[in-house]
Amino acid sequence: MARTLFTSRANGDLKDPANKAALARLLSLPTLLFMKQSHSDLVAVVDEYSEQVSCDAMVTTVPGVGIAALAADCLPITFDGGNVIGVAHAGRLGVGSQIAVKTVLKMREFGAGEIRAMIGPSICGKCYEVSPEMYEEFCRANPAARTSDALHALDLRAAVRAQLEAEGVEVSDVGICTLENDLYFSHRRGGEPERQAGIISL
Repeated sequence: MARTLFTSRANGDLKDPANKAALARLLSLPTLLFMKQSHSDLVAVVDEYSEQVSCDAMVTTVPGVGIAALAADCLPITFDGGNVIGVAHAGRLGVGSQIAVKTVLKMREFGAGEIRAMIGPSICGKCYEVSPEMYEEFCRANPAARTSDALHALDLRAAVRAQLEAEGVEVSDVGICTLENDLYFSHRRGGEPERQAGIISL
């Protein structure tokens, strides 16, 4: 059975290697893999021999291998497919390129049947205001992201939920906004940029 964890400030800034190592020990994971994230649509298949990979999603079938997505307003998403698990980092570009759907498709290549996804702490649809031009362009391709034309804030969580549910994936959301909740790092709040993580392991 998969284990999922979404960290907070209590776990420290996870850009720091020492905090990553402490978290792996806390979770009793012999391997905890982080990605070199770049808002891409790349999904990597990893195992206990993998090192940091340039991608924005990972999939594994290996027990004891934890896979993690760093975020500080973007969506950390975990995927439980029974004997196959995945994790994705999805900001505006990742949602636009359907990184979450690509993660699901890769998991199905490895035999995942019913898949459950969980959206971790991330900026909410009331707080992610963008320019009117960006708002209209994004919403044309992702209608579920539309909120208020006056506010022009994108609801990335709703967009990802719509994408995944169209693929038959059961989606849940922890419902925490990183900008509104001081227990979490937020890029939009300002200050020193720090990161928390969404982690899943078999």
